[in-house]
Amino acid sequence: MALRRAFTAYTEPLDVTGHEKSALMILLNLTYPRKLVDDLLDHKLAKTTLMNNEHLGACIKEVQWLHTHNLKYPDIRVSKQRLIAAPLTWLPSVLSGANCQQTFGWSHDSAKVNLAKLFATHFIWQDKVCCLANLLPFQPKEWKVAFQSLGMPVKHFVMLCNEVEALLPESVLPEQVDKYSVQVRMPYRDGYLAITPVVNHALQANIQKTALKKQGRYTNMEFIRPASVSDLAASLGGNIKVLNYPPRLYPVAYGINHSWLLKMRQGQSVFYRFALTQPEFIRALEGLLSINKAMVLKLRREQKVACHRQIRATLSQWFSPIVEWRLAVEENKDVFNQLEEIEGSLEYQLLTAPNEELPELLVPLLSLFNTELSNLNTSRQYGFHHKLMKPFERHLQWLLAHIDTKKPTFVGDDEETPTRRYLYLKGIRVFDAHALSNPYCVGIPSLTAVWGMMHHYQLRLNESLNTQLRMTSFAWFIRQYSPVKGKKLPEFGMQGQKENQFRRSGVVDNRYCDLVFDLIVHIHGDEDELNRLVHQSNSLKASFPASFAGGVMHPPELGAIDDWCELYHCEASLYSTLSRLPMSGKWIMPTRYSLDNLEALLLLLKQKPSLCPVMSGYVLLDKPKSRRHSLEPLHCYAESVIGVVECATAIDIRLQGIRHFFRRAFWMLDVKECSMLMKRI
Repeated sequence: MALRRAFTAYTEPLDVTGHEKSALMILLNLTYPRKLVDDLLDHKLAKTTLMNNEHLGACIKEVQWLHTHNLKYPDIRVSKQRLIAAPLTWLPSVLSGANCQQTFGWSHDSAKVNLAKLFATHFIWQDKVCCLANLLPFQPKEWKVAFQSLGMPVKHFVMLCNEVEALLPESVLPEQVDKYSVQVRMPYRDGYLAITPVVNHALQANIQKTALKKQGRYTNMEFIRPASVSDLAASLGGNIKVLNYPPRLYPVAYGINHSWLLKMRQGQSVFYRFALTQPEFIRALEGLLSINKAMVLKLRREQKVACHRQIRATLSQWFSPIVEWRLAVEENKDVFNQLEEIEGSLEYQLLTAPNEELPELLVPLLSLFNTELSNLNTSRQYGFHHKLMKPFERHLQWLLAHIDTKKPTFVGDDEETPTRRYLYLKGIRVFDAHALSNPYCVGIPSLTAVWGMMHHYQLRLNESLNTQLRMTSFAWFIRQYSPVKGKKLPEFGMQGQKENQFRRSGVVDNRYCDLVFDLIVHIHGDEDELNRLVHQSNSLKASFPASFAGGVMHPPELGAIDDWCELYHCEASLYSTLSRLPMSGKWIMPTRYSLDNLEALLLLLKQKPSLCPVMSGYVLLDKPKSRRHSLEPLHCYAESVIGVVECATAIDIRLQGIRHFFRRAFWMLDVKECSMLMKRI
């Protein structure tokens, strides 16, 4: 069992250098069903198999179904097609097959899954990961000896190598698009390009290997007929692991003013104590205490900066209820009148003190913070710690100095800009959106789905107003997020080879979510067209799309939000509104991290819990060309890539200021000849 497991696609390959004959016997015996082989090192069976021309010929034929990208994933109805792409260009900001060593997978007839193992199973030979399919064309003498030792003449070995080489070209792509292959329209030059997203075998296999090592967080994608999907799916019993990183939102507080007062009446803390129990905060405190154990000065500095950054973020979360309550007090006199019963408390002073007097409350706030830290089991030893008092004091002082609830200003942008507007969509509800943003990760819906919805909105709006307005970028705030349990039953359709049978197709596992979000869209256009948009603002609501990421999209419920679709002409007035967003939500922010490989991504996600992997675009596998059954004149196969976003809290965005927000929060689509990626403007 251990030997069979070592020659599967989801485990680290075995080094067979110097053991070529044994490896060949194992590969030959793997071509039979498991119940027929008791010992994979059975010399007699391996020799018989190698001399069985019919059986060996069937194994050779399966070489023509090796691929670098699986066209049958996840829909096994795609048939008679395979894709072998040249190695991709490495892009530092995303993770793709370019970050992995290229390996081959197999997908074809499920009955022949064992036959494919002879030439498709990977191993390490002379410090390189390879399989017999890409090794034999070079006719290495060590393997020639191994084949000879099992009874194959040299002449037949050379013929075998030539046959395998002929069936495995350097690059091959389908000449037509299968009717079951997904197609996505993307902008290209002056028109559109139809893209068929495909999964990279090497990257998918690497995800299974890291899951086996328990690195990162994963969930299962289940396939009923795994041998029809790929050899990788078959070896895993149909349980494909995908990264599972949903956004970590805080609980939504309803009737927050009354609940905070109720907490204080009951003697409870209104501060967000849960933030102090998070593992990343404890690790930051430990890291600060053990800073001198790092031998290298550079490492000490990096560790110190990372720890202080995490401590400040945690203190901001802990303090966020006061910020939100303070905003409510300033906006509503009735809320202020309710504070009489807590007059004299520290909370009352924090809520009512002028901005310039807040730093004077540092000492009692520091004492309260350390007391709460001491009362928690997970952080008891850090309360009033003599080495941590100074860092706590410094960060709380910064926090009090930056809680400026006055209207922010942005020098140079206070006046109306003639050629641009900001469209603010509030409380948009989406049901059953795709949480599986690409074949590798579950969590936040695809960034390209947001861009696609925005582009659809632009087309409908221009058609309604007869304009040429452009929606160029967006900022995204997720208020609520909840995964949807269960599997969806496919709709009825005309199935069968002749499409004359009215029935359901097979169940394809997926992940869905419900969410509520705000979207800020940057609109550019001529001054006359923008003025027309202002005077015909009802067209903004009438042109609003009805779908998002495969789910159904609706405006907020009637009466929930006064005006869910607003236009702004300057950053200051918009930011003044955005600074009041609930602390429970998260901004989906661009990052500029460089991703070398999957292990580096998982380490980054562990070190920085505010980061999440997400689908952030496509890398093209070939030059766009005309293909039959394409939705557009030009078609291209492309690989979905993984990017990294930061889930920033509303309090972080407020404290970092207006300039930081407008320079860092907006996404745009960057279209190039070899890639289409979402990036920071």
